[in-house]
Amino acid sequence: MMHALKRILMPGRKVKKEYGQEQIALKTSEERDKNRELNESIVYAKRIQDGMMLKEKHLSRLFPESFLLFRPKDVVSGDFYWFSRVENKIIVAAADCTGHGIPGAFMSVLGISLLNQIVIEEKNTDVSFILQRLDHKVRKAFGYSSDYFDDGRDLYDGMDISLCCIDMEDMSLSFAGALRPLYHISGKVLTKLEGSRYPIGGMNLEQSRGYEKKTMTFQPGDKLYLFTDGYADQFGGREDKKFMAANFRNVLLRTSGFSMQTQKLELERIFSEWKNNAGQTDDILIVGLQL
Repeated sequence: MMHALKRILMPGRKVKKEYGQEQIALKTSEERDKNRELNESIVYAKRIQDGMMLKEKHLSRLFPESFLLFRPKDVVSGDFYWFSRVENKIIVAAADCTGHGIPGAFMSVLGISLLNQIVIEEKNTDVSFILQRLDHKVRKAFGYSSDYFDDGRDLYDGMDISLCCIDMEDMSLSFAGALRPLYHISGKVLTKLEGSRYPIGGMNLEQSRGYEKKTMTFQPGDKLYLFTDGYADQFGGREDKKFMAANFRNVLLRTSGFSMQTQKLELERIFSEWKNNAGQTDDILIVGLQL
């Protein structure tokens, strides 16, 4: 009797409860729509990023024995590769942009566009000059100035990159890097060419920023590797530690006698076994070329 009397005297309570449920359902639906739109935007961003990077089949036209191991941590990647032919020279790059996911992908699109300008449009093949121009253009794009010290904005937007120019006529190559090396394997000997200690972009705190050019000759069958740090930095194994650069070099040496595609499969297998059930730590990029 009392319950019935309360329902008569307080009729708005049920309406208020139903109104609250409707609001919750509406909010849930809106959030679901926003998530769908965000996912669709990310997928479209991947299409744009993939469209700006040439496919592995295009690399194989320049180097019949070659591979691209490209595994983003998220849908889109902060790592990117780039290559082009200018007359008798082939320029190849592998870069690791600040961040990963959508912020890194934006930076990678900028990097690809600037390399197209500097190398293809301006016809530059000097690797040291290319990196200097790239550094200048990236810093100009972000408008870096002394004001950055005052307003607390990020000083490190940019990328690490390895860049080589291969001359197939005189069997020589030149290399310059921004915090990234190049590995060269001839026979069973691995040579590491170190990059300069400056990144591309960010606030220039140095008196002068130069990217040293290193040159060498090669023999038919020698192999080159340009890469980012994602493979070596992957956590895994029994003790959940980083794979490390030394182990990465050992894997390259141990598998260097295989065809390039078989070597790619071995690198993927070893990575998957090391990672096991752990999440991928970073974007992964390895460019392998047989000269």
